[in-house]
Amino acid sequence: MLLENWLYTGTLNIKTPYCPPLKTDIKTDCLVIGGGFAGLHAALHLVDEGRQVVLLEKRICGGSSSGRSAGFLTPESEEDIKQLIDSLGKEEAKIKHDIPVIGVKLIVDTIKKNKFDCDLRKQDSLYLSIKKSHDKFIEDEAETRKEMKLPYELYNEHQLKKIHPGKGYRMGLKYPGSYGVNSFAYTQEMKNLLIKKGVRIYEDTEVHKIDKNTAITHLGSAKANNIIVCIDKMKSEFNEEVSKNYYHIQSFLTISEPMSEDEMSSMFPKEEMMCWNTKLFYIHYRPVQGNRLILGGSSLLSSYHKQHHNSPSVINTFIKEIKDKFPQVSNLRFTNYWMGLIDVTKDFTPIVDYDKDNESIQYVLGCAGLPFAAFCGDHAAKRITKKTKQDLGKHLGMHREFLVPNWLQSILGKRISFGLSHLRELLK
Repeated sequence: MLLENWLYTGTLNIKTPYCPPLKTDIKTDCLVIGGGFAGLHAALHLVDEGRQVVLLEKRICGGSSSGRSAGFLTPESEEDIKQLIDSLGKEEAKIKHDIPVIGVKLIVDTIKKNKFDCDLRKQDSLYLSIKKSHDKFIEDEAETRKEMKLPYELYNEHQLKKIHPGKGYRMGLKYPGSYGVNSFAYTQEMKNLLIKKGVRIYEDTEVHKIDKNTAITHLGSAKANNIIVCIDKMKSEFNEEVSKNYYHIQSFLTISEPMSEDEMSSMFPKEEMMCWNTKLFYIHYRPVQGNRLILGGSSLLSSYHKQHHNSPSVINTFIKEIKDKFPQVSNLRFTNYWMGLIDVTKDFTPIVDYDKDNESIQYVLGCAGLPFAAFCGDHAAKRITKKTKQDLGKHLGMHREFLVPNWLQSILGKRISFGLSHLRELLK
């Protein structure tokens, strides 16, 4: 397999202009730092509201986590609805549940309105039980969706075979409202749209720090009345206090060669779906452009590794698993693999919050999932333009309660602190 992000090749039909680095000192009304889904959506809302906008990106738009994603646009968080209700109660659970729902709609509406070419696919979600003790996860989630009046279909093992005949799957929960997308192609289409609307974009422009209301880069600076920071892998030198609030987990993706119609129908005889199972470190997959299968997952040992773990050993495990479950594709080759460090908080919920000393600066951090990123960037921008009065501080505030507080994190270290917090969240 080739160690290369295959999604980049899906954008060869999308031409974007070169956006040179910032090499001077400029001023603007609104500055967005970061060109992933969050930053691009923040810039889009601001420019649509008539604001003067500058966007600074350290590489290229979509060049980090956003452009390495499997493209799952699912209206769910890492926590099941039952988990949300158990920990928050119905009212607050509904508010938190709606965040990715709104995020999905925001992305899909943007694609349709602007006729983006980014392999948008309507693909219902299918949550799969892999052993008897996991059936209760599926049953509880179905019961909760019924209680919340959310659409779903529950499949027993016999019924499941008709829509997804993999070996060893015992039960499935299918629900609508999800889509697949080529995430890197989307960022390129967004870049073109923003330039057309008048946003000044500077790529290859890393912001080293913010001094009051001025972002300092290697060759220049940008002073703004309002700043939204949507960067990932924040260095402590940028802001030591803020950088403590999120870390990363590492996941792996691979893409297959084009599948025959028989191979594709052996996995999806009725319709395309995006699938994942009940494992703690779950496998996930869906069909993409060119009749290919994109497949992803992670492992306990590699998830919290400080740097990229480049070996294909992790993804080879998932390739073997998918071929064991679907012997009809046992000869299918996987051509590319790549990895990404996905930013997360200690409860998997993003941060959208003001700087404690300067409310003209907002941070959008730890958006594990494209719908979360789109919503959070848009939400931060709406707070500037006064288009929202919704107070989401309880869910998205930087200083909400976590299992491991920062004082203990300073003793345990980031990796252990985030690992313990995530284990608690996943085992709720």
